[in-house]
Amino acid sequence: MQDGPNEPWNGEFYHSFGTYSGERAWDDAVKCGFICGGGDAWYSRTLQLLDPGDRVWVKIPGSGFVGVGRVTGRAQRDRDFMVNTPEGEARFSEVPRNGHYHQQFADDEEKSEYFVPVHWLQTIPASQAIQEIGMFGNQNTVCKPTTPKWRSTVERLKTHFPAHNKN
Repeated sequence: MQDGPNEPWNGEFYHSFGTYSGERAWDDAVKCGFICGGGDAWYSRTLQLLDPGDRVWVKIPGSGFVGVGRVTGRAQRDRDFMVNTPEGEARFSEVPRNGHYHQQFADDEEKSEYFVPVHWLQTIPASQAIQEIGMFGNQNTVCKPTTPKWRSTVERLKTHFPAHNKN
C-alpha cells in the first residue's frame, strides 16, 4: 500500500518502544504503566507531544504492536518518575526492573530516560506482537502520523485490541 498524500491526523498517537540491548523491557512498562524514551534528546523530546487523555498505540520495532493505552500524565525524567508498588509509591529507578533505562545518564538532562505514565487499555506479550504487511512504522519515539497507512493500521489494530475504547 502506498502512503499517498497526507490526510488530517486521526487523533491517534504512535509510540516506538525500543527494547534493544536490554535498555527497556516491555514487561516493566506493562507492570508499572508507562512508555518511555531516552539516551539522547532526539529520543525523548517527542514524548512532550503527549497530554493526559491521549490514546497511544505501542510498537516494538522488529516485533510489532503490543498495546494501546491512555496517557495519564506528562513526560517525567527517570529520577522523578513514581510508580505504585505493593509497598506503596516508589521511584521507578529504585524498584526491581528488567531494563536499564539509561541509568548511566540519570544525572544528564539530555540523555536521561523520560517516562510518560499510561493506563493500559489492552496489552499483549512481546512474543505475540501484531505485525502485518503494510502496517505503519516510524523511527520517532512518538509521532502524530498523517498518512493513510496509519489510518488503516489503527483500523486493523482495533480488531486485535478490542478493549481500545474502554476507559
